[in-house]
Amino acid sequence: MNEKLQVLENKLNLIETIAKDDKFSVFSRLMGTSKANEIFGADGDFTVFAPTNDAFGKITDADMNALLNEPNQVGLKALLSYHVLPGIFTAANISGLKSTPTVTGAEVTFSDTKGLKVNNSGVQARNIQAKNGIVHAIDTVLAPPAAAKK
Repeated sequence: MNEKLQVLENKLNLIETIAKDDKFSVFSRLMGTSKANEIFGADGDFTVFAPTNDAFGKITDADMNALLNEPNQVGLKALLSYHVLPGIFTAANISGLKSTPTVTGAEVTFSDTKGLKVNNSGVQARNIQAKNGIVHAIDTVLAPPAAAKK
């Protein structure tokens, strides 16, 4: 077995990679309760913009409770799914893009003035490798276009 294949086999999947990092504990828990983790059951690789716990702290209690108490957490699942892109996008790849669709079909936008941003959310930890993709930490929870228009 070659060395590169061995390294790949030792990597955790996206769910495990996100779950093992304390700064993503809220995101990890919500991905599970809303069943948004089911996205990763599909074949292929993904890029996840994972909001940190501090990012979730910016959401009002009323808004968070509304998401958590909704039957089947449909809104929460849609919100979290908006943080996932099909394919692998490293920080270097992103800096050259204007926008790209998420797994929900809604687009996220990128800018690289005064630091790399996705929808005006600052990208913090970058290029965290997983077996089936890559994770970037962000400082604000992304709002899908429909939610932003409310």
